[in-house]
Amino acid sequence: MDEDGARQAFDEALRTYGEECETCFLSRFVGLSFSYGHETLTVDFPVRDFMFNPQGSLHGGVAAFVLDVAMGHLLKHTLGVPGSTLEMKTQFLAPVRGSAARCEAFFLRRGRNICFLEGRLFDSAGTCAAVATSTWRVNWPVPSAPKQALHQGTSGQS
Repeated sequence: MDEDGARQAFDEALRTYGEECETCFLSRFVGLSFSYGHETLTVDFPVRDFMFNPQGSLHGGVAAFVLDVAMGHLLKHTLGVPGSTLEMKTQFLAPVRGSAARCEAFFLRRGRNICFLEGRLFDSAGTCAAVATSTWRVNWPVPSAPKQALHQGTSGQS
């Protein structure tokens, strides 16, 4: 493993991470770059040896992370509010080899509170290596209620 490369990626993530989706620490560490289209998102990233499984290809956990990030970032970018992954199914179709990979995410169905998304991960040769489908809860802001109303009925007294 290229230990210097792993340290450099870690140090760069520490130096450049932020609060926004695209700049969170893990996105920076993996080296994700984001390109939004109309209700689509493409995420490109380098495949580095510190991301490999013992078989010498991209670890499935890294692939699942990128797929989840792509779908979640697309939801937030499109709707303007974050969401929570309720479930995600990932099918691994082929090993990711080569020096780069790309993930494409899109909506299957957009509801007000629940959205269904799909992500596809491709290796540098264009081979589809993994497909994920997911269900997301949209985290709309909760309207503020008066404090008195929040505590009514919780003490067991009428």
